[in-house]
Amino acid sequence: MSEIDIFKALADPTRLKILECIKNEEKCICEVIPYTGKSQPNVSLHLKILKHAGLVNERKDGTRIMLSIANKDVFKLIDIANKIK
Repeated sequence: MSEIDIFKALADPTRLKILECIKNEEKCICEVIPYTGKSQPNVSLHLKILKHAGLVNERKDGTRIMLSIANKDVFKLIDIANKIK
């Protein structure tokens, strides 16, 4: 993972929406999918990018896949970007 991977991961509105959804608490992917308004395969693709960048953790809880933020500092970057625009 590099800083380039992190910035690439943050460059998509769907991935930002996923991060926003799990910002304050771990959630099941079954909750994240409807939050994004995207299809399950589409969300899975975006999650793969977020995980590769080291931004999202994933764990299994029985049959459920739980998602959480790997490092909350990512929201500092997002806040800075929002101030620049």
